[in-house]
Order: sequence, then structure tokens, then C-alpha cells
Amino acid sequence: MKRFFNIVFWIALIAYLFVTVSFVSGRRQEQVCTSVKITVVDSVRSRFVTVSDIDKMIDTRNLKLSGKRFDSINTWKLGEFLNTYAPVGRADVYKTINGTVHVDIKQRSPLLRVINRYGESFYLDEQGEALRHTSQYCAHVMVANGYISQQAPGQKSFNVLDIKPEPGTRSIIRELFELAKYIDDDKFWKAQIQQIYVNGDGDFELIPRVGAHVIVFGRFENQDKKFSNLKAFYQNGLNVEGWNKYDIINLKYSGQIVATKR
Repeated sequence: MKRFFNIVFWIALIAYLFVTVSFVSGRRQEQVCTSVKITVVDSVRSRFVTVSDIDKMIDTRNLKLSGKRFDSINTWKLGEFLNTYAPVGRADVYKTINGTVHVDIKQRSPLLRVINRYGESFYLDEQGEALRHTSQYCAHVMVANGYISQQAPGQKSFNVLDIKPEPGTRSIIRELFELAKYIDDDKFWKAQIQQIYVNGDGDFELIPRVGAHVIVFGRFENQDKKFSNLKAFYQNGLNVEGWNKYDIINLKYSGQIVATKR
């Protein structure tokens, strides 16, 4: 008899759960969107994307979400559309039971501001993606300027890591990105270097925050050795003789530093 009641109990429980889930599912399909909440989750660090930008993107696609039935809103498709906007690193779109559609935006993180030889300005993010410069916001990051021929991105962005130079040639913009990434990944050099200048020979010149000297780095090659030698020169030379004694510190030559006194 006990076994019989157990069987009846479990059948009744399963039936109850089935009816409840069906009821909730039906109610959810009938539910309409009462509000849209757009959040730019890292707006303190960067302001390449604003709530207004995302709202306009949704509006231009005639995606009037408020008042629409939940089952007619394709959150995956909306997220894919928002991810086509270059400054957006990731867009997460989801619904909550209170009738709200949430749009959470993670921006791309700027690494380097590039001012090319034509006076155009754009940014490279931490993944090498080019971002158009906006007059509404200027990121406080390292600056690269000088003889840089790479033009600013138009309607379509590009990634410098996709640039494959011909054999025997080099990509200045790709090397710039790799040098900026190397500096940014090192706590000491990130605090020290504020600008990269590309001279007429295609050599990189580093402009430090402290001291009146220019560091001729050359091409982005043997970077570990060059920075190791430079740090030793800083610690054993400039700390002793003074930070303004030298005009030029040249790292181009293999295994040595050539310093020109002011």
C-alpha cells in the first residue's frame, strides 16, 4: 500500500510540475517588453560607446522593443547586430521575468592613439582593432605619430594583426602595435614611456615622461635585450649622472648603447 501511495505521489508531483511549467511558459510567451535597460559596463575606463549610441543603433533597425511580445524578440540576433559596431567588444542581450530586456555592453579597451602623417587620428585597442577617433572623447593612452602611412579606418574597421607584409617589407603600424603592447604589459615601461615617434627612416623613437632625452629604439626587434640594456643604463647611469645629461640614447646597435651628451 505504501508503495502504491508513493507512486501516486510522484505521478501527481510530475503532473503538477508539468502544468506549472506550461502555465509559466504560456504566460512568458504572452508577456510584453515593458522596458529596455542598456548598460555600458566599463564606462569609467573608456567612453567610446554611450547608452545613447546603442539606443540609436537599436532605433535605426526599427527595433522598438518596448511593447513587443517577448517571444518575438530575438536577443541573440540583436546581440550579433550590436557586435558589428567596432567599439563594442561584446554585447550581451537577455530578458528577465519582470518584462525588461537588458543590453550589457563591454567596450574595446584603447591601447594606443595613432596620428598618421596626414593628420588623421585613430586608436588601436588591446587586440589590434582600429577604432575611429571621436571628438566626444579622448582616451589617455600612449600616442604614436610621425611617418605613419596607415590611414584611419572608414566605415569598416581593420585589425593590424591581419596585415601580412610582403617578404622583405615591414608593416610599421603592426610593429607599432606590438611595441605599444610590449610597453603596456611592463609596469615599469608603461609608467615611463608616453610617446612613440616614427622618424623618416622608419625607426621608432621613444619619448619618456622623465628626462629630456630621446630613445632611438630602431625597429621592433631584439626588444627584450634593448629594454634590458636601457633599464640597466637608467639604473646605473642616469640615476648617478642625472636624467638631463644626455640628449639621445641609441639602442639600435646590437648589444650596446650609444649615448650622446647634451
